[in-house]
Amino acid sequence: MQPDKANNSYDSIDRRSYILGMMTAFAECVANECKKVAFSPPFYPDDYASVLPAAERIAREQAILLWYEQNLDIPAAQRLNWFVMYKFPDMLDEYRRLRDAGYNPAWHFDKFFNLLSYGTAWGEGAEAVTPRLRAPAATTDTYAIVLLNPGDWPIRKK
Repeated sequence: MQPDKANNSYDSIDRRSYILGMMTAFAECVANECKKVAFSPPFYPDDYASVLPAAERIAREQAILLWYEQNLDIPAAQRLNWFVMYKFPDMLDEYRRLRDAGYNPAWHFDKFFNLLSYGTAWGEGAEAVTPRLRAPAATTDTYAIVLLNPGDWPIRKK
């Protein structure tokens, strides 16, 4: 399901390019180990074929891996998908353990916080690191405005 039309000042933004641009930025974060895992922006299942070749190229160029999250636990009429981008297989294993336990980031984001956050540390000496946010700020989910039909994000719980 593609959005019927773009919203207001975002009319000229190409959806496919937006998805791939966001993926490139987050792939760099994963490749440089600023994030353990990152998601592409959420997209409709119909977008998959048009995004896949470039998404795979981005992953190759950044030396990361992709997992396609089909979100079969979300009713088809509301379903949005995304790519999980990761560098280390154990990080995907951790993500999949959470999914297998019945959690979905669309509804249980707090369960995935450690995987998706910036400023987390892992590896030797990680226990000595105390990450914190210097200045929290309210933000807008621009991707929902650009990529989705009004009301499609956040995904309503079953």
